[in-house]
Amino acid sequence: HRDVATPQDPASSRMGESIWRFVQREMPGAWRRAWALETARLRSEGHAIWSLHNQILQPALVTLALWAGLCVWLGPQVLAFLLPASLWANFQLTTVNYIEHYGLLRQRGADGRYETCKPRHSWNSNHVFSNWATFHLQRHSDHHAHPLRRFQSLRHFDEAPQLPNGYFGMIPLAYLTPLWYAVMDRRLLDAVGRDPARINFAPGRRAALMARHGLVEREPAV
Repeated sequence: HRDVATPQDPASSRMGESIWRFVQREMPGAWRRAWALETARLRSEGHAIWSLHNQILQPALVTLALWAGLCVWLGPQVLAFLLPASLWANFQLTTVNYIEHYGLLRQRGADGRYETCKPRHSWNSNHVFSNWATFHLQRHSDHHAHPLRRFQSLRHFDEAPQLPNGYFGMIPLAYLTPLWYAVMDRRLLDAVGRDPARINFAPGRRAALMARHGLVEREPAV
């Protein structure tokens, strides 16, 4: 989550980026980013990359062992279920990532470092039933602002950007790209005070989106 709500984060969607383009960037990009971060961590601790200290290899080995056991038990035809189910689960995670940070951008300081992640850098939803069903994942603003807080203790922030529905409503909306833009672009502009400097634009779409929504560049604060 270190680079969340910045252009460097493959899991933070951008204004004007459809879920279908986001999938092509996020799935391979998140894996490469995770491997780079884990490699840096292991080197700093003096561990080999290809070892059981690697927190990416650990679940991969567990998954391979589980799948191998199922193939021995049920036959290799079980892969016809396991592979699509795994791809669908990954796609659902990608969809949630798309929803959680759409268009929001942390500001870069004079030292080149991004500001600390705050509740305003995540889309929040406080709908009761879907929060129960997702273990308060929708209180995403508190999760990023205070990443060590346990899920059952996550809080709602009124000042955080608010989704118009819970994830059960937002996930199908994300698949309908024109409708998603119609609903979320307006909310994004309201959330950032129509300040383009606080928007994470899709590359190549900044000028067109600013013209469409009547946005103007602002003078940087002195």
